[in-house]
Amino acid sequence: MKWLALLSLIAANLVQLPSPLVRTSSGLVRGRVGETGKFHQYLGIPYGTVDERNRFQAPLPPPKWEGIFDAVNENTWCPQRYGSTVIGRPDCLKLNVYSPSSATPHSRLPVMVFVHGGCFFEGVGSPFFYGGDHFTEHGVVLVGINYRLNVEGFLCLGIKEAPGNAGLKDQIAALKWIQENIRAFGGDPDNVTLFGESAGAVSTSFLILSPAAKGLFHKAILQSGSSLAPWGMQHDPITTASALVKNLGYDTKDPRQIYKIVSKIPVDDLMKGIKYSKNKNWITSEMLFVPCVEKRIQGVEPVITEFPTKVIESGNYTKVPMIIGFNDNEGIFFVSKDHGRNLRDVEVDTADTLQPDLVFPSEEMRNQTVEAIERHYFSSGRDNLIMDMVDLYSDIHFKFPSVVESELYARTTDQPIYYYLFKYSGFMNFPKAISWFADKSGASHADELFYMFRPHAFPTPHRSLEAVMMNRMLTLWTNFAKFSDPTPKISRLLPVKWRPSREWNPRALVIDRTLTTAPMWHEPSVRLWNDTYNKFRRRGYGFRSARERAAERRRCCDDGRVVWNSTT
Repeated sequence: MKWLALLSLIAANLVQLPSPLVRTSSGLVRGRVGETGKFHQYLGIPYGTVDERNRFQAPLPPPKWEGIFDAVNENTWCPQRYGSTVIGRPDCLKLNVYSPSSATPHSRLPVMVFVHGGCFFEGVGSPFFYGGDHFTEHGVVLVGINYRLNVEGFLCLGIKEAPGNAGLKDQIAALKWIQENIRAFGGDPDNVTLFGESAGAVSTSFLILSPAAKGLFHKAILQSGSSLAPWGMQHDPITTASALVKNLGYDTKDPRQIYKIVSKIPVDDLMKGIKYSKNKNWITSEMLFVPCVEKRIQGVEPVITEFPTKVIESGNYTKVPMIIGFNDNEGIFFVSKDHGRNLRDVEVDTADTLQPDLVFPSEEMRNQTVEAIERHYFSSGRDNLIMDMVDLYSDIHFKFPSVVESELYARTTDQPIYYYLFKYSGFMNFPKAISWFADKSGASHADELFYMFRPHAFPTPHRSLEAVMMNRMLTLWTNFAKFSDPTPKISRLLPVKWRPSREWNPRALVIDRTLTTAPMWHEPSVRLWNDTYNKFRRRGYGFRSARERAAERRRCCDDGRVVWNSTT
């Protein structure tokens, strides 16, 4: 009898109870009660439709249904490469809602919408990595979203059939669904915080700048990503698409011919046509399908039609309270992909680290830039230059783009901006651990996420050892969602007041074993990249004629526009 009782308890934990029914604009939805019994989760709710009619276009409305939709599918992925195979299905526009079990349609709880990262070619918004269990314990409703990735989400041909940024248009459709339906889950559609990490932060940045997303969110958090990152925008989308079809045996730069080719190729075969070189993966890949500056097309609502700095300087963007920050050793995760753990007795090709958003008018100027980078990053005299390369990757791909973007916001918004630097190294720094850099101090790219989300893909029994840091991170983020202030009052958990900053080198909250404040930027590094980008930042983006591209090469050097006044 005792064994029977024990088995019954085990079975009760394995078979989760159904949640209350929720009525959405598509029909009734039933989720399930979370493991703790303190929250409800609704997984895989459709918010849009993708089929052969709109494969590379904005999503169509979600389906409607009779009866009850059981929202219990944890494993909806958008198509993406996994090793040599492709996983996921095209009709992947689903979202996941987590709400406290006590929430009712009258609760009006703050809503936090998470946009996952993955360099725009992989990732998922499901509890596989990003379970929202812990957020609900802090009195908010969390929504995680899927969006189309890679060529399916970011083929940008400048024609009606493939105008570009379908993946960002998916995110906008999800935000519209939330506005229409989140009250039924206990959320407040007038208090939505949009936050994302890596490609999710780049996406959030673009949505801040897009008229198409205006009014759909009220606060924003950018974690380790900027629309100004070298990997965050297609600099020449027709060349990118042409290179893909060339890998598939076709030679054309005509947008309509390219569309005719790719529209007939199944998703799996199309994604397998993307090739990566040995030392250029992820953010350094030579073929990235990511957001683009769209061409204006009659009857098509674009996400963005101007370069981000131009939009911010105009002041014509969604001005909301923001948190902007990054981790101290962002580059670890990506350096490990490109170079492993060792750059000992290896001659570093610094020229190979130059990014495609830099255009040089002469070989002499290119060489001078390479020499300046070498002096700054690779003159330490260390036998193993791997951490020097980490510093370079961190600065060029994450820190400096955030410097420029946030400084422009500070000039043009009346809303508060909070800055942070995450340096904590603990038991939940999974990205650093799987990169084989666990012996290094500080935090790699994405390390902070696992102090907020609960991944369902693998056990984390040691998370109890990090209860204080997890509670601290969740309290800061959810306080911001509730009050537009991450530290509305000082406490034992949050003993330091985190203040918004408008200083030329903003005062940031340093998140480590203790909380402190310090200047955000490393000024010598910012000065190097500020000088470089003032002179050589690419001027043309998106769709240009041969004459315009030639003119860009002739006037590649800046006409005096300063990226960041205080370092020049």
